Amino acid sequence: MRRTAWLLIVIITAIIATGCWDNLDLERRALVLGTAIDLAPKGEGQRKDEQVEVTMEMPILRLMAAKGGGGGGGRDGAAKELPTWRLTLSGLTVDEAISKAATRAERRLFFGHQKVIIIGEELARRQKINEVLDFWPRHSEGYLATTILLSAGPARNLLAAQPKFAQSVSMFLYEQAERQFRTSRFVKHNLADIIAAVAAGRDILISQATLVPGQGAPELQVSGTGVIKEGKLVGWLDPAETQAAVWITGEFKGGDILALSVPELARMISLKLYKLDTDVRPQFAGDRLSMAINLDIKADITEKIGGRSTLKAQELQQVEERAGAKIKQRVQQLVTKLQQEYQADTLGFGRKIEQRDPRRWESIKDNWRQVFTQMPVVVEVKVSIRHVGMVN
Repeated sequence: MRRTAWLLIVIITAIIATGCWDNLDLERRALVLGTAIDLAPKGEGQRKDEQVEVTMEMPILRLMAAKGGGGGGGRDGAAKELPTWRLTLSGLTVDEAISKAATRAERRLFFGHQKVIIIGEELARRQKINEVLDFWPRHSEGYLATTILLSAGPARNLLAAQPKFAQSVSMFLYEQAERQFRTSRFVKHNLADIIAAVAAGRDILISQATLVPGQGAPELQVSGTGVIKEGKLVGWLDPAETQAAVWITGEFKGGDILALSVPELARMISLKLYKLDTDVRPQFAGDRLSMAINLDIKADITEKIGGRSTLKAQELQQVEERAGAKIKQRVQQLVTKLQQEYQADTLGFGRKIEQRDPRRWESIKDNWRQVFTQMPVVVEVKVSIRHVGMVN
């Protein structure tokens, strides 16, 4: 009995110590944190076929351990080299490019912990997004929750940035994309979301990452979105337009601040939107089709500039009406832009019609883009202020 117990202990210890049979030691792996994909620049002697350029960011673990929890910025904002290594390769496909790492890196690339994939603007306009991303869902280490971003300009430029507190560009962009609960100025989509949407023929929005002027050097920013129509990038929505899109689609997580000028009260008011109920419903009147958008918003006053007196009930109503009018205008401008400039149904109106009246949808789906551009959209917004702060 005792010999059997000892034997079991030895077997369990051996399993725990060795792990899976096909595991590769951490010291023999290069962990890819993020990947940027662009069209490869054309040089002399290059093949006529258009190539892609893949830039991968990998941590240098010994340097990260030496830096501890410190970030990438130096003292007094001076740029400091990040504890990461960037490897750039090119090929006719992403897979061919990555396979060339065997000639440049002594470790095998590992994608199981990849946080972000960034697609350059030129490539996103020329090639379908699902084709650009096709390598990862097919790869045994592909992580379907990887965050997908679009770059305004070449994606490779973003990986050369120097974030002040993060130890890698990929981790900075990933953490920024996780902050949707604080703002609706971007949307968060992962690899699985985008592959499924494009495969189903849906138009979608993907968050934009860009470099903006900073103290001494450009800084990274995740804000605004790219409009994906029939799988390709056709244009951009600015942060305010992106907010309006998030309000309509019901992806609002809270935290938006609306700065509001109220001339009749000689005041500037900041409202924090903390709850939003969205109702998007197709309206049928014979052969006439329209869309009704109703937004019911709860908000708090977080700042008041001008005027010493407290806000009376009638004045609060004026603030609510002013806020509702501003939000309505922003939503209408967004809808007009999507209908007239991009002809892209990123708000999911077509799906609403299909859910409400499948038979009618069957009759218009082949001509949906034309119907979409001509369809009247009626917007109604109600704002209710619940709290005015500790001081009033």
